[in-house]
Amino acid sequence: MIIKVAKNAGFCFGVERAVNGVIAWAKANKDKSVKVYGMLIHNSYVIEKLKELNVKVIENINEIEKGDIVFIRSHGVSMDEFSEIEKRASKVYDFTCPYVKKIHEIVRENSENGLDVIVVGDINHPEVKGIIGHVEKGRKCIVIDSLEKAKDAISQLGRNAVVVCQTTFDNAKWHEIKEYIENNTDYNVFDTVCKATITRQEEAKTLARDVDVMLVIGDKKSSNTNKLYQAIKDIKPTFFIERPQDLEGIDFTMVKKIGITAGASTSQEQINEIVEILEKRFNQIDNQDFAKLIDKGFAEIKRGEIVKGKIIKVEQDYLLVDIGYKAEGIIYKNEIFKNANVNLKNIFKENEIIEAVVIKESDEEGNVVLSKLKADSIYGFKELMAKFESKTPIKIVVKQIREKSIVGEFRGISVFVPISQWAEEVSSSVIGKVFEVEIVDIDTNKKIAFGSRKSLLRQAQEEKIQQAIESLDFNKDYDGVIAEIRQKGIVVNFEGLRGFVPASEISYSKRIEDVKRLFKVGEQVKVRVIDIDKQKKQIYLSIKKTQEDEWIKKVKNLYLGMLVDVEVTKVLSFGLVVWILDCELDGFVHVSNIPLGYNQRLHNLYKVGDKIKAKIIEIDEQRRRIGLSLKDLYEEEEKIAEHKEDFVITIADIVNNIKLDS
Repeated sequence: MIIKVAKNAGFCFGVERAVNGVIAWAKANKDKSVKVYGMLIHNSYVIEKLKELNVKVIENINEIEKGDIVFIRSHGVSMDEFSEIEKRASKVYDFTCPYVKKIHEIVRENSENGLDVIVVGDINHPEVKGIIGHVEKGRKCIVIDSLEKAKDAISQLGRNAVVVCQTTFDNAKWHEIKEYIENNTDYNVFDTVCKATITRQEEAKTLARDVDVMLVIGDKKSSNTNKLYQAIKDIKPTFFIERPQDLEGIDFTMVKKIGITAGASTSQEQINEIVEILEKRFNQIDNQDFAKLIDKGFAEIKRGEIVKGKIIKVEQDYLLVDIGYKAEGIIYKNEIFKNANVNLKNIFKENEIIEAVVIKESDEEGNVVLSKLKADSIYGFKELMAKFESKTPIKIVVKQIREKSIVGEFRGISVFVPISQWAEEVSSSVIGKVFEVEIVDIDTNKKIAFGSRKSLLRQAQEEKIQQAIESLDFNKDYDGVIAEIRQKGIVVNFEGLRGFVPASEISYSKRIEDVKRLFKVGEQVKVRVIDIDKQKKQIYLSIKKTQEDEWIKKVKNLYLGMLVDVEVTKVLSFGLVVWILDCELDGFVHVSNIPLGYNQRLHNLYKVGDKIKAKIIEIDEQRRRIGLSLKDLYEEEEKIAEHKEDFVITIADIVNNIKLDS
């Protein structure tokens, strides 16, 4: 029985961060009241574990009491909910998935700029409810889950809208909706389906085709786990496993290979538990079969016979092999390679299956002497052809270095790799070592092969980069070195990766007019990951998020009604963008707060560089906005002027007053 577990089964980065964070905090603070607002993740197994640590799951904000420590679920919450939780709890830890947070930012920024919102997803899912709660009040927000509903939404909205998608929504359905919207509107469409979800589904489909039956481990309430089940149920018989008891009703009698995958909200502990139960169950079956084999007795072997066995011991100069006979088989190094100075421990591993020819039925110690070389001469070329046709890499032992090529051996067959295709520095140290190569051509007449390592090394490098990207922490600061300075930002090398810092992410308060004046190539900087485009393999970084928020610090020196000196930096049809000189922050004067005469236009009255006085009428820390007015200032000056006119004192008034006093 073979059990295969999908590589990406179980917790995704966001869920693992949330669960481990709550568990660690609860264990370290057993005397504190710890609550999770909403299901931290859709997994009743994990929620039960949290309850054992006295972590209470609540659905109503009114259940939060003074002194409570509250954790925000990975699906996120609305802005209003978050504000209310902050007011009630003594401390709040936000474990919203970083990819969900990115959707919140997209929705908030675009709706603040006047765009309506379309959310593609399940209207009853907590993630979608949280996204809706980040739409600017007064803007329309429509939730859709089909192409027909997309068409209805477009007919209801105007020309401008932004489109986002629930991270765990069905990828095929999303792309159908996305393609229609992009082809029929000018809407801003953001592909926010979690790439880990897509990878998980594709991997599960591939695994399903290679096994007899599939098990999907996870909670049936989990959206991504359900979609995983739906993706593979038509490929092979598939069973949803929530608890170990669910295995009892499945008949595995005729099953030889079991595939296991799990949703992003399924813990490794759950997966291990199911695998362990299956292994115990099938070990019992295997032991019964083995007992029957013993009863029948061992088969006889003869000289010249080809046998297949499992390596049970690897020494530097020989292999011991279990060939299902009363004695073990032994293969000496000179019966594996011709004139090769190699250490077999670097090439073979225990439990590997190997083919060999019997050359002596018993040596002095009773072992069956075998030859791999003789088996290679019979099957080696056939296997090489099969590997070539299936484009499967092979392992060669380097035998010789020539002027233009490296000569290796695969099952007694010479494999030539041009030095240009070796893709690494060549030295005598590679002789006797094992390397993986790709077969690019075979000369059937001479029975030799030609190989390359270039594409394999490139693929390995890409996988290494992908693993490094997957391990990045959105809440961690990294040390980086500036590699390149561009007009719109800087390129930074960090953690063996390369990322881009847009100009907008360099500073909270500085206006970045020329990036080259601020930085130089080779300079060290602190960066934080803010977004990852896995398809383009582009990492977006921020410098300002590693620093104290200068905007918040500076704005504390401002107050409503304060008069400030400003410089006009942009003249728009609906207002002026200004630079507040006293504190070096951006501000905005809406056209409704600018005194205009009949038929006057802003472009006729103001130009970039004008320095004027303005009055602060709004400070919005959450949206990082400072609103100013020229109208209030103008009206105030008029009132002062009128007041002065009312109190003009003439000489005649003074004379009359003197007469009255007399």
